[in-house]
Amino acid sequence: MAAPTKESPFATVILQHDLPDGTTHFDWLLAVDPESKNPLISFRCTTRPDQIHEVKWVDLEKRPDHRSEYLTLEGEIEGGRGTVTRLASGSIFFWKEIESGWNMMVDWGSGEINEYVVTTAHGAIAMRRVFEDQSQEDPPPPPKVDGDVPIETSQVPGGLERKITAFGSDKKKESSWARIPHTTGTGASHVKTFHSKLTDDALGYIDTQINEWLDENPTFEVKFVATTIGTFTGKTKEPHLICQVWV
Repeated sequence: MAAPTKESPFATVILQHDLPDGTTHFDWLLAVDPESKNPLISFRCTTRPDQIHEVKWVDLEKRPDHRSEYLTLEGEIEGGRGTVTRLASGSIFFWKEIESGWNMMVDWGSGEINEYVVTTAHGAIAMRRVFEDQSQEDPPPPPKVDGDVPIETSQVPGGLERKITAFGSDKKKESSWARIPHTTGTGASHVKTFHSKLTDDALGYIDTQINEWLDENPTFEVKFVATTIGTFTGKTKEPHLICQVWV
């Protein structure tokens, strides 16, 4: 599939999500194909991407991919998950992979070009806007957050790094393991740790990550699984499900 162009852009929207508990955040949803048929890349943020007027990093929280219907969805969300209001819609006409992230350009409907950099280089998913009339040097990096998730390479339009998983990019890869997992029914030789917040969406996301990891490694035989609930410390302290899969 081709990368977006001015003649064939990808859609993007910013939604205001009002939760039943009275809190509010913004959801930034990005299509990955011109027809918006595939699931949308989804980020949660506290600052609207279309209203950034200074050079600064804005923290992003990766959310599970959303259905394409969310590009036009407004009103109450099923399952008692609050309501959404579409605040802005735009077109992504440039999107390429750069070191540790993406560079993209978006027109939010005014004709003005908004250039963004999305990065995981500093241990947290963050985004900033690039201004031609201001310094092109990066602002100070966002604070490092324990347990943050990096972008991992995956085959998507334009070679973009799309998949975001719960494993650090500096972790040893399965391909370099000295001991090869084997299917004998005994003798676990390696462990993979997954974690997620305790929400329906997050638990569904960890299911997907575990299933995809096993699908990508059909020779691995699961020997043992351990789960526990623990507190992760980052910008806030909150309980996480921790699941260790031994193969």
